[in-house]
Amino acid sequence: MLPTLLLGLLTACNDANNKSTSTANPIENTNGAPKTILTPTPKGESGLTMLTSSTTQVATWKGGAMKYEDLTTELLAELKMKEANYLNERYSFERGALEQKVMEEILTLEYKERNLASIEELIKAEVTDKAPEPTEQELRDFYEEVKSQARGATFEQIRPQLAMSLTQQKSQELMQALLGDLEKKYEVKYNMPFPDAARIEVSADDDPFLGTDGAPITIIQFAEFQCPYCGKAGESVDQVLKEYEGKVKMVYRDFPLSFHADATPAAIAANCAGEQGKYWEMYRLLMGNQRELKEKHLTGHAEALKLDLDKWNTCRKDPKQAAEVQKDFEDGQRVGVTGTPAFFINGIMLAGAVPFEQFKEIIDRELSN
Repeated sequence: MLPTLLLGLLTACNDANNKSTSTANPIENTNGAPKTILTPTPKGESGLTMLTSSTTQVATWKGGAMKYEDLTTELLAELKMKEANYLNERYSFERGALEQKVMEEILTLEYKERNLASIEELIKAEVTDKAPEPTEQELRDFYEEVKSQARGATFEQIRPQLAMSLTQQKSQELMQALLGDLEKKYEVKYNMPFPDAARIEVSADDDPFLGTDGAPITIIQFAEFQCPYCGKAGESVDQVLKEYEGKVKMVYRDFPLSFHADATPAAIAANCAGEQGKYWEMYRLLMGNQRELKEKHLTGHAEALKLDLDKWNTCRKDPKQAAEVQKDFEDGQRVGVTGTPAFFINGIMLAGAVPFEQFKEIIDRELSN
């Protein structure tokens, strides 16, 4: 089995109030009992997988009866969301298991090529031994980020935990870099197709977008500026826009998580920069500097972009700005978003900071259709 460090790599930030990240099998109920796996009938006109015939009577009473279609038509939107979430989670689980096994294989090839004794020895040489000790300034900056969750604990009291968390974070970054290099070296390719899920109707609202308005592919992204995986997802987003120039419209909607105190102020700062025509410039500064989201940092970014600071500050105080961010969040919740980043490609949900290849699988299929 792979080391804990590799198994711990995640792809999304999850709201603790909605859904926590878990390694549990997504096809199990929360009580641990396995779900009944049904063999679905073909999809109906709605695109939803039907579990029985639409004309089957599912209830009768004296003076009346109800067909399956009477029930599903009324619940169509919610059923689509639940099916999409299930298929997305199942695919993520299966894909994660596949990637884990492939990584184990190429790590084995690598340690043998280097005449090392084991995968653990390879990871020690390339990750554990190379992870730098956090500096005093990094520890103090990190403390400021988590201070509100420290329940009054002083910096010195939780210093060991801060150091452990930062070291683990740096180790994960080194591990990801190692795996990325090995994937290129051994020319790893994944060919497991993404399931043809029911589409969820997601509004683009009037939110900012990149790409081409009216393009055949609309991707709506729910994300936030304090989530590191949203920053990581930018690599795939940039590649999608480059590879499918003229064919994709990428919409950004805010989904600030409850445990990220700086996410909402950052979203408002970006929207108010947009009032002066510099939304995407601020967006890139915020995503590229996710540890610099405090008030002094936001003001510094605004100054760097040469915004009219008086107008920008007035805009940030306008209650409609916070309301707009909240509307994005609530719209995301309605379509099943529980963590960031989450993407809807022509209504097909894709969750997490997934590689470009997963976007490509869906986009190519959409274009061919």
